[in-house]
This record gives sequence, structure tokens and C-alpha cells, in this order.
Amino acid sequence: MIRACLTLTSILLFSSAIGACTQTRYHSINAHEEMEMPFSRNVYFRIADAFYTDPPHCLIVMPTTDIEVPLDVVNIVEQALALHLSKKVARVIGPEDRRSAERKLALNVKNPLDRRYLARNERCQAYLAWQLKDYDDSYILVWSRKKIGLEVKLMLIENDTELWFASHTTYRSEGGLPLSLLSLPIAAAEATIFNQDAEQLTSMVNDAVRRLIVTLPDVS
Repeated sequence: MIRACLTLTSILLFSSAIGACTQTRYHSINAHEEMEMPFSRNVYFRIADAFYTDPPHCLIVMPTTDIEVPLDVVNIVEQALALHLSKKVARVIGPEDRRSAERKLALNVKNPLDRRYLARNERCQAYLAWQLKDYDDSYILVWSRKKIGLEVKLMLIENDTELWFASHTTYRSEGGLPLSLLSLPIAAAEATIFNQDAEQLTSMVNDAVRRLIVTLPDVS
């Protein structure tokens, strides 16, 4: 009886500790000061003095330079960035308008000269660069986990000066180690449903982007 009480108390304390760790924490950083902890939900960011000197009122969401990012992830991330940035910046040129302008002007915005030409044409002084720093979609019958990490940078078009940087990784999982044969099919079903839920990725990306954009000062 005493052992059972101690076990229950330990579980409750562990659950409370995890609950405290899953609160979102925002950390102002210098370069390369990120440190992820188990069960943590941390957002790291820095804002350059140049941002406050002349905050941009127009920006272009650029495509990622990482060729290994799945196309569906690229589309979801770019859409989420454009949506959430529009709440902080007066004018945001999202992926559809950017691609339309690229076709019309025969440009490739991954080329710095073309990027600057597009910016001048659109009267934008900044762009948003992003990359996938972490991505995982694990599934092992009774347990499934999805993980996505994003890094974003707000840069001046003319000289690529960094105005703002933010980084965040988010996780979700379902299922777990079954405690009995009866719980085995339940854990397997939970893990399978979670793994095959196409909306999970969109929801996670939007959560991650929303937490990143919180750290950007409002200039709308």
C-alpha cells in the first residue's frame, strides 16, 4: 500500500514537472545560445538595433533554400508565415503573389540580384528567409511522434542585414508503451490515427509560426 502511494505520488510530481516545462518560454539570445531541454517549449529570438532605427513596413516571404524540405511542408510553412506576419507588418507579399511576380518579371528570387529587383518593383525593403532546422515523423505501431523546427530571419533587401531572428521546435506524440495486452490495441489505434492525420502538420506549423511571430515587434 505504501509503495503504491509512493508510486502514485512520483507519477503526480513527474506529471506536474512536465506540465510546467510545456509552458512556452521566450528567450532573448545572442548568436548560437539555443539550448533545448527535454519536454521544453522554448522560443529563441534576437532583435537588431537596426530594426528599431527603420522598421520595415513591407516584406516578402521568400522560398526556403533547403532543397530537401518536402513540397507540402514548404507550402504550409509559407502560408502560415504570410498569415501571421500580416498581423505585425503593414504589407506582406506572400507565396502566391511572390510566385506571380516572379513569372511576370521572369525572376528567380533565390538570386540576390533578382530578389532586389523584385523588392524595388514592389517597393519592399525587407524579406523573410526561413529554413527547416528539424523535421521528424516517427511511427512504431504503438507510438507516433511528429516534430518540426523552424528558423526565420527578417533581412534588409539591399545588404542582407539581419533585423530579427527567431527559432522554435514543436513536438506532438500519441500512443505509448502499453501496460497490458488490453491496452495494446488502444495504444496502436491512437498512434495510427495520429500518424495518418493530415491536419496535424498544418496545426503544428501554425502553432510554431505563431510562437515565432510573437517575438517580432508590431509595425503594422
